[in-house]
Amino acid sequence: MKVVFTLLLLHSVLLHYGQTEEPDLMAKENSNQPNIWTEVRNIRDMMVELRVKLDIMMKENAKLAEHILELKKENAGINDQLKAYETQLEEFKRDNAEKPKVAFSADLGIRGDVGPHNTEITLKFNNIFTNIGNNYNPTTGIFTASIKGVYYFRFTVCGVQSAKSMGGFLYKNDMKIVSVGQWRNHDQHRYASNAAVLQLEVGDVVSMKLLPGYTIYDSPDNLSSFSGFLIHPL
Repeated sequence: MKVVFTLLLLHSVLLHYGQTEEPDLMAKENSNQPNIWTEVRNIRDMMVELRVKLDIMMKENAKLAEHILELKKENAGINDQLKAYETQLEEFKRDNAEKPKVAFSADLGIRGDVGPHNTEITLKFNNIFTNIGNNYNPTTGIFTASIKGVYYFRFTVCGVQSAKSMGGFLYKNDMKIVSVGQWRNHDQHRYASNAAVLQLEVGDVVSMKLLPGYTIYDSPDNLSSFSGFLIHPL
């Protein structure tokens, strides 16, 4: 009887310890396992953060794309302007190549005085600096218009004889256009200049003349000169 009682008591004790230790063991084992809901929340938070960053990047890329599009439009406009300028330049080159060119400049090419004479003479500026188009003849001193147009002429004369009158006269055909001069009693190396813009027909002539009793002076320093050029044809 005592043995049976002892066995029942031992069984009760073991059962008691088994019931109290088993939940603790399960809790301990559960505590070593990861919490799946915590991991899910972490992943969700990461996805939200990534989505926000992605939205920001997409907005920035959209702005960058708009800026690139604007730059392309600006470059297209610049290219159009460059093409227009190139076209204008080519037209200018073509017009300039086709435009007739007339210009001359010459000096008396002497050392000393011309004049005075008893009659009117045509001055021959035979020291040629420029004679584009060969419209000026240094042998005769006459410029002949080969193109109808508007021309510019200019001349300078020098005088050194104090007792003689100094001057020069620009003629178109037989008509005196402009003149310069000084009547006697002047100091040495006096200068006078004048100019005119003339409309000429083909065959019109322009020259410099020295009237009777007048004189001009020249030297290797080229003190007395005559020039002209075509401004534009008509």
